[in-house]
Amino acid sequence: IPTAHAQVRNPVVPGGNSPSDSPKQFAVTFATLWQTIIIVGGLAFILYFLWGGLQWIMAGGETSKIEEAKAKIQQLMEDYPDSKERVAATMLLADIHFKDENYEEAKFHYQKFTELYPAHQFVDRAHFYKAMSNFKLTDLASRDLTPVNSALEGFQRFIEDFPKSSYAKPAQLKITQCLDILAQNIFEIGKFYYRTGSFQSAIQRFKSLKETYPNHAYILEAEFLLGESYFHEQNFSEATAYYKNVIRSSPRSEFAKEARLRLRTLR
Repeated sequence: IPTAHAQVRNPVVPGGNSPSDSPKQFAVTFATLWQTIIIVGGLAFILYFLWGGLQWIMAGGETSKIEEAKAKIQQLMEDYPDSKERVAATMLLADIHFKDENYEEAKFHYQKFTELYPAHQFVDRAHFYKAMSNFKLTDLASRDLTPVNSALEGFQRFIEDFPKSSYAKPAQLKITQCLDILAQNIFEIGKFYYRTGSFQSAIQRFKSLKETYPNHAYILEAEFLLGESYFHEQNFSEATAYYKNVIRSSPRSEFAKEARLRLRTLR
């Protein structure tokens, strides 16, 4: 499955890119926030914010230091709920969890940002990374497709709500990946049933794949395995039809070669 890397800018924390790029951009953030001290005050909040941010930067992947940085930022958000810098702190906390691969927590904080600041000019970023958090929770080895379905729903809703966002193209690429994962799941279940001789169950899965994802990369193989499944069920008329579909769709493929051999045995 192709991987789409979304190089996206984090304008809530000035100068920041994606969550993984936030540390190297904090020099710009600090300079901006120091100016804020002079202009609007909030010295205690800013200093605590900088302290937590610096701890994250200096943590170097050390779990205890990362957790301490998270705790400091969380505490200042609770102590200074009306501070203007709370916006940046809320997004930063979500980004730290995302970078730390703590995607459930990241999802929670991105959702919190969308609820607290629904009209913010950069709320699209929070929606995008909330869907990304669900996508990152996808386990290809698991039968639980809840995360990928949630991610797909999130990206599709994002395209509807923010069609002109700079995140729209990465979201569309992720939609394609989600659909590929769901299609591959159906295909692999069908192959499992085929290998174990449960041909009727295999037929149901392969037909579902064809109907739901007609342009998926595994459709040709699914067509051939439909023919094989019907062949083993001794439904030779259906088998013949699928073998001919394979040959017609991709006459030079290995599946077409195998299909021709099968058709010769059916004459």
